[in-house]
Amino acid sequence: MPIIEVKNLSKTFETKEGKVEALKDINLAVEQGDIFGIIGMSGAGKSTLVRCLNYLEVPTHGTVTVEGRELGNLSGKELRDLRSSIGMIFQSFNLLMQRNVLDNVCFPLQIHGTPKADSVKRARELLVTVGLADKEKAYPAQLSGGQRQRVAIARALACNPKILLCDEATSALDPQTTQSILDLLRKINKETGITIIIITHQMSVVREICRHVAIVENGRIVEEGLVEDIFTHPKSRAARQLIIEGKDPDEWEKEQEEIKQERAAGIIPILHENRRIRIVFSSNSSFEPVVANMILKFGEPVNILRADTKDVNGTARGEMILGLLGEASVQEKMIGYLEERGLAVEDITDSLSSNKKEEQ
Repeated sequence: MPIIEVKNLSKTFETKEGKVEALKDINLAVEQGDIFGIIGMSGAGKSTLVRCLNYLEVPTHGTVTVEGRELGNLSGKELRDLRSSIGMIFQSFNLLMQRNVLDNVCFPLQIHGTPKADSVKRARELLVTVGLADKEKAYPAQLSGGQRQRVAIARALACNPKILLCDEATSALDPQTTQSILDLLRKINKETGITIIIITHQMSVVREICRHVAIVENGRIVEEGLVEDIFTHPKSRAARQLIIEGKDPDEWEKEQEEIKQERAAGIIPILHENRRIRIVFSSNSSFEPVVANMILKFGEPVNILRADTKDVNGTARGEMILGLLGEASVQEKMIGYLEERGLAVEDITDSLSSNKKEEQ
């Protein structure tokens, strides 16, 4: 049984302008011990979704079940008790600025009536875990952003939760600090088996640490699965643009229109390829010069529009975007050649317009 199961969940807010459907018919299952990513751009509904997982936001329709208990059926006391098994960290850290590091970590234990000596012992153990044993007397204002987030993680773990919700927990941090926080979360997951749910708009975070991901767009889950599978074969418009362009699909569309206008005005040159493909290298296909061999075999030039290597859950995966020229029949043979050699190939020519047709 999944540790978290969401069925037919919707959330509507009443505003001065009328009703706003933040979430629409969400279905989701998270297995115990998983690191699960929920990704989407600003306004997609992902933060509302994570707040529904512990009933900080009560869904308008649908159910949330945690460890076999449907949250909507619990009394106030039962819900508060269950929340003690769900830790949460935020982008803004939410530390108590007038308390030192040790007292911040002790705070949730004190709320639950843990004796002071036991609270201090537990807090010091956690400060060792997060690498801040020497900062217990410091105040949040004296810490860097990464150190504050480590304190927030220690505090979230104080009551031995089975689930940790991370709402944009690395968004305010620089890349190096983000990496250190992700490494810490991975270590905690491995050592304790805690289930971690990461809410983010950064595809790099999902690739780095998550095993599964759900992509949210306009309040709906448009794609869900193993991170490696979605990275290799993204199906939805949102997934393609988050992976290929790393930005909001609507912003990508505006950028493409600007490029089209600049080409028409002669500001930038027109590329002559008539088909674009994205290829992802597997471990077996990375040992031969596949693209160079393909060009030699078919005698057709290829535009290499992008080449990159990305870490996908601890495994380096190479990807390229190629512009194919020539006859369609030759292009098909070239694609077949790549697929025969173990590469994942995706046609991304006019991917936005084709995805729109699918959505309609």
